[in-house]
Amino acid sequence: MARPRKFDEQDVLTAARDTFWRGGYKATSVQDLAEATGLGAQSLYGAFGSKRDLFMRILDEYCATQAAGLEAAVTADPSPWHGLTTAVVFEDDGRMELPPQGCLMANSIAALSAQDDDVQARACRVYADTLALFARQITEAQEKGEIDSDVDPTETARALIAVMQGIEFLQKSGIAEDEVRRLKHAALDMIERSVTKTVDSEELQP
Repeated sequence: MARPRKFDEQDVLTAARDTFWRGGYKATSVQDLAEATGLGAQSLYGAFGSKRDLFMRILDEYCATQAAGLEAAVTADPSPWHGLTTAVVFEDDGRMELPPQGCLMANSIAALSAQDDDVQARACRVYADTLALFARQITEAQEKGEIDSDVDPTETARALIAVMQGIEFLQKSGIAEDEVRRLKHAALDMIERSVTKTVDSEELQP
């Protein structure tokens, strides 16, 4: 009969996640993980498989949590458009706060996707899910008359994802908070201008 585990699995996963997050996958050793989790290397192997197996499990759980948080954030606002834009530019608690080291998924993509097909596949899935969520919000905003009905939801969603990722990169790159705030305002202004229907002067004539 297998001996029962004497540790809290979620606590171990959280400690391992934070260790990978701080050091990156390649620089994090099994010994680093053992010290962070309080488990011996053999116990880690026995419970979670290889270092890569452990990392992939953590990455999957992280992606699922972030996706759920993002969807909850953009759909909580009664205004589909406002909920989406506040999430995109990280305003008004529109999206979960990221730690200084940034997004674990984004960091993993940058470090591993070129060499690891599984990481690349996860990145593509996250992108596709985010694109679908944003496009759905944009369509709802159009139906409510918040933005121009002629705007292409998918193309606009692509642009918003690019803005979101750019802001996230700049937030963790050491740029001053005032400058980040200015670029957020500039991004929001640009976005609003691109989706707000321009009223032709003839339409204003009585």
